[in-house]
Amino acid sequence: MTETLDIVITTIGSGSFLEHYDDTLAEDGARLVVIPDRKTPRAFYDACDKARARGADIVSPDVEEQDRLLAKLGVPDLIPYDSDNRRNIGYLLSYLNGSALTVSMDDDNLPIDRPFLDEHRIVLQGPVDHRVVSAADGWFNACDLLDVEPCRVFPRGFPYGPRGEAAELTAAEEVADVRINAGLWLDDPDVDAVTRLAVRPRVTAYRGNPAVLAKDTWCPVNSQNTAIHHDALPAYYFLRMGQPIGGAAVERFGDIFSGYFVAACAKHLDHSVRFGGPLVNHERNEHDLLNDLAIELPAIRFMDELLDWLREFRLDGNDYQEAYTSLSYGLQDFAEQARGRAWSPEARAFLHRSAHLMRTWLTAVRRIDGS
Repeated sequence: MTETLDIVITTIGSGSFLEHYDDTLAEDGARLVVIPDRKTPRAFYDACDKARARGADIVSPDVEEQDRLLAKLGVPDLIPYDSDNRRNIGYLLSYLNGSALTVSMDDDNLPIDRPFLDEHRIVLQGPVDHRVVSAADGWFNACDLLDVEPCRVFPRGFPYGPRGEAAELTAAEEVADVRINAGLWLDDPDVDAVTRLAVRPRVTAYRGNPAVLAKDTWCPVNSQNTAIHHDALPAYYFLRMGQPIGGAAVERFGDIFSGYFVAACAKHLDHSVRFGGPLVNHERNEHDLLNDLAIELPAIRFMDELLDWLREFRLDGNDYQEAYTSLSYGLQDFAEQARGRAWSPEARAFLHRSAHLMRTWLTAVRRIDGS
């Protein structure tokens, strides 16, 4: 590994967010990998040039350069245009560079903490003492680390079955090897469209007291302010969305699947997931909430049953690539065994296609590794 710390962002905007990264990019080893798409305007490339003139280390390949990379890695059709799935190209560039860790961000996530990357470096510390929490029902609500108005909320991707009174938590100082660090957000929390439409929550403060999850405890990991150790990045493929299920294209859960899957691999390998800092201000881009609701519902309908399976599934393998391969085949088997009302032929096909794409992604990773 190199000592580089990458921040990966996709954008179709003008690049105005780059001004908020000047301090972060002045930190030792910090590099910004920004992936534009076909809709990204010329102003973005101008903003990158200005940021470089201020001393920033920025990688921003245009679409043609991205296509050449995918062809070189043997996966020319893996990543669609005009999609948040393009952030996978940033992950591949970070892995290709041998960067020590990769921080996934959205272009409306603006760093607050200074220095910003220090807490994310926790994924490089190895086994050290942490506050490890275990929930009686197996589910930890990371939003409970925040002060939220007007009511308690849950992060996007949290199953609906366990939503209710806070589960009893047991906390203890234990040695843990954190490989995934999920930083949190002020202002607009990353919650689902159901919650946004109902209560429009706002985060007013972070309570501190970060939590490392015990092996029996889970919480969704998203792609907004999340650091992944180099070795774990092969299991963090941002799942392709857009497939129709029940008349709507499933969207807005690509990062949720990737977060749960990399967490499953980490738990199998006796590694851990941490929630807490560093913080970003989430100045959320404009959204059509009713449309968000329509495209989130297909995944919401089957997520609880899928997560019940995932929590019990026993992976094979001695590293993240082997564990992720094992998971992909398990996902195929589950697609045929699932019996809930949400499991239409389209939903099963979505899981089969996802499992195939997960293994296709690993062919690119192995090409980088030279194997």
